[in-house]
Amino acid sequence: MVAIPLVTVVLLASSLRYQADPTGRIRGTASSSFNGRPIAGMMISVPTAHTFVVTDGKGAFRLDGLPTGPQKIRISYQGRETEEYVFTLEGSDVKRLAILIDADAVDLDPVVVEVQHPNFWRDLAGFYARMRTYRGFGHFFTREEIHRSRPLHISTLLAREGIVMVCERGCLPKRFLQDVACTVPVSVDGLPFRELDYDLIPIGNVAAVEVYRGTPPSGLNDMVASNTASSVWQAGPYNSAGSCGSVMIWTRRG
Repeated sequence: MVAIPLVTVVLLASSLRYQADPTGRIRGTASSSFNGRPIAGMMISVPTAHTFVVTDGKGAFRLDGLPTGPQKIRISYQGRETEEYVFTLEGSDVKRLAILIDADAVDLDPVVVEVQHPNFWRDLAGFYARMRTYRGFGHFFTREEIHRSRPLHISTLLAREGIVMVCERGCLPKRFLQDVACTVPVSVDGLPFRELDYDLIPIGNVAAVEVYRGTPPSGLNDMVASNTASSVWQAGPYNSAGSCGSVMIWTRRG
């Protein structure tokens, strides 16, 4: 009778050791920075672990059983290879990565980032995450769409969304709602930007533009009232511009 609990304890301890995986794991997706479509056949390797994986038809990949601690990953695609990127892996933890590449570039120069909530993901990878989540709340211009429509300037693109530059005491992009003009805040690469100057960005350097029609999703509408010296982007939650939407412009690296 005494032996039964002892056997039970041993089996339980064995089960716990099995479930607590001490190794690191990586999950992720690879997609095109041109249109956000998945990229198959990309190789992601961890040289120190002597292991690699190739993305599937959905651009997804997974690597298990990796050593914990700082680990370098390397990316190869169509005979081109990147430098190594360092991420810290923890036991029983899953590191989720997003990889964006410009398949048309001469040199493979990917954007490799750790996945976050799309509302706080202030980069081009976040653009594609929000495009999948908030497509019904605005217009998401990919580089493919921008290239196809051939606008002369960013203002040409925004005019199609009813946003025009209005100059009174200063020049600001505005949208007319019930014959009332309200200011639409603009950011470039996640940072405040003088709205008067965004047309100075060559259209060929624009990677993506997201235009929200009304109050942006929570986490994207932290703005302040405008003044003559600075952008209206990134300020307090109580602003007259929030219901007018917002514009987020992303540029190509380099």
